[in-house]
Amino acid sequence: MKKIITAAALFTACISLTVCSNATHEKRGNGLEQFTEGPTTITWKGDQKEEVRSFQANVEVYSMNNRTDTSVSLSETYRLSMSTIRERTFTRIDFDSDGDYPFRSVLSDGEETILFNPVTDEVGYRIQNPDSQSPLNRIFGRQTGLSRINLSMIREEARRLSLDMSEETDGDSRTLLLELPPALIPQNGIDRIISSRIAFDIDRETVLETKVVMKREDDTIVTTTVTPVYEDLNGVPVKIGQITEIDAKDPNRIEGIDPDMPVYNSIDDIPEISAQELAEMKAAGTAHEIPEMTFGDPADLSYVETIYEVYQNIEINSTPEHLFRLIQK
Repeated sequence: MKKIITAAALFTACISLTVCSNATHEKRGNGLEQFTEGPTTITWKGDQKEEVRSFQANVEVYSMNNRTDTSVSLSETYRLSMSTIRERTFTRIDFDSDGDYPFRSVLSDGEETILFNPVTDEVGYRIQNPDSQSPLNRIFGRQTGLSRINLSMIREEARRLSLDMSEETDGDSRTLLLELPPALIPQNGIDRIISSRIAFDIDRETVLETKVVMKREDDTIVTTTVTPVYEDLNGVPVKIGQITEIDAKDPNRIEGIDPDMPVYNSIDDIPEISAQELAEMKAAGTAHEIPEMTFGDPADLSYVETIYEVYQNIEINSTPEHLFRLIQK
């Protein structure tokens, strides 16, 4: 249930001759290669000069928290389907079976999100997306970020809304920076968005990075940075995943922590003892198992969580429309 609601929240926050091209390519140190045994496989139906109108992939989600984890672990798997049908963009997520919970699929058209049973099509929940009428929706409503995006349209709409827009040049790379005013972004009434920025690669016409800085009710400052990862397929960028870093700076400290308590910043900092020493400590009753180790200052509640989303078996422009029938109007 928790993962389904999380996916719904992601949807409501703020993509005549037929031939098939099967392409594989080498990873180039993009941050995701550590999770795959071989290159990503991409199947593109039709002419690769056409825009990406539909997209499917098997997604693996890995995560790590620098305060509690010693390595990255697999936390979620699901099937992602996206399609632009009659100028509307639909997104569907089918989670793997989660026990007896029947509503394990999520479907959204940008205005409404439904949670439903993929076997019976029974709808369990309907959620209206509060940001569907935001002026920013005209800019990003159809910009899925799965391949090239329409930078000309983004520039035009940004000028119309008088958004802060600038360009930077670093060597051969050119970047378009777009600042999104917090007033234009729907707030949840508890957390307050301080700033939001999107960076675009002008030459490749792709999203480089999105960064949102938010202040929680307890004054914690949370900076969320999302970096899409693309691979070129015969000169066309195709998104193969993304990396999200959530950096939470909490000014509040836990009281009553012994200031002399040793601080371990990693597993390598913890001293090792021999099997004999451990047996003696157990016999004396001085050895106790700690179910969860906290690294760093135990009084500090700050943390950094890193989430890796890896796309596998990507299929472009072959997604059947019936996958979205429950929400088509």
